[in-house]
Amino acid sequence: MQPTPPNPPDKEGPSLPWLETQGHPGPALVKKRKLEHVSIALGQDVSVAQRANWHDIQFVHQALPEVDLEKIDTSVTFLGHTLRYPIFMSSLTGGHPDVTSINRNLARAAEEYGLALGVGSQRAAIVNPEVAPSYAVTRQYAPNAFLIANIGAPQLIAQARHSAFGLEQAQQAIDMIGANALAVHMNSLQEAAQPEGDRRSVGEAAALKALTSELPVPVIAKETGAGVCREQALLLRNCGVAAIDVGGAGGSSMSAMEAARSETQGDGRTMNIGLLFRDWGIATPICVVEAGIAHLPLIATGGVRNGLDVARALALGATLVGMGFPFLKAASESYEKVCELLETVVAELKVAMQLSGTGSIAGMQRSDIVVTGETRAWLTMRGLEEQLKGMAQRRWRVHNAPES
Repeated sequence: MQPTPPNPPDKEGPSLPWLETQGHPGPALVKKRKLEHVSIALGQDVSVAQRANWHDIQFVHQALPEVDLEKIDTSVTFLGHTLRYPIFMSSLTGGHPDVTSINRNLARAAEEYGLALGVGSQRAAIVNPEVAPSYAVTRQYAPNAFLIANIGAPQLIAQARHSAFGLEQAQQAIDMIGANALAVHMNSLQEAAQPEGDRRSVGEAAALKALTSELPVPVIAKETGAGVCREQALLLRNCGVAAIDVGGAGGSSMSAMEAARSETQGDGRTMNIGLLFRDWGIATPICVVEAGIAHLPLIATGGVRNGLDVARALALGATLVGMGFPFLKAASESYEKVCELLETVVAELKVAMQLSGTGSIAGMQRSDIVVTGETRAWLTMRGLEEQLKGMAQRRWRVHNAPES
């Protein structure tokens, strides 16, 4: 299905009187919060104390790989669309005029390199239509890219201070950027650590299921840094989502980011919650293995910092691999910096593919990997030891398979 072109800014969203009667936070508050998130992410250390443990994933080196580096095929199919690279520019920002240039730089690169690109939560533009151009700029500069709109699961149900978003608001987010898919982000940890956060969650699964049955584009369930376990992956599948962004722990911590905001507002109790739960969550490599049980396309986001990490995630079972902070930092500087980052990551990915004897992205899930350390310990305790053994012996089992 072709995406709908963005609406003009003056046609975006419900009127402000409607928003006020529904109890949604004031436009100025949400707009200010969006800029604070970017400023804190770029200016402070909000990384998770625990690492993503990508180093626990080791490839079995192929001394004679029989793969030419320049002939490696990095293309991948995601939700019916062919992308040149399996790299996802993770849902980052929007909602303030000052971040428009960031989304513009990311969109230009997504168009040039044939990537998927997500925008940040569009709640800001739903409650304040004047900031819609900070999101719509993505389709303007990436007319052919796979764009992913974004709303929050907590907003799908009635909260203490506002009523629920429904199909109308979800469609508004999609139309705003002419999106090919909609991400529904699950951020209970962030909301708990946010001074003005939405604390209710009962009914989110039912609301998500209702939404997926009515929208004309696929829905991607997206965690924001605390990860998705196998039981939740199965629940999300039952809710009708088309893919899962596992959003595991190991990268930036939304809890730490909100703690910084709470401190500036003099909210010591909420700040302490944010700091206490900074390390909360499931590391991304673990999430990819656990969520694989749902047999849905997976996006591995969380602590990915180089092309070798991308290769590791693909070998574990991810379809796409998301990077957030590295792209945010590069895009805050220039389009050229984004391209430089991409060229580096792609070059690293291709080397990892060659040395593992793989000439295509599809072949990555047939390469041998040995899972060690904390990742192995966790997955073993969760009953996935046989699956880990299978990953370490993929080629050997093919080699020893009886001839038909």
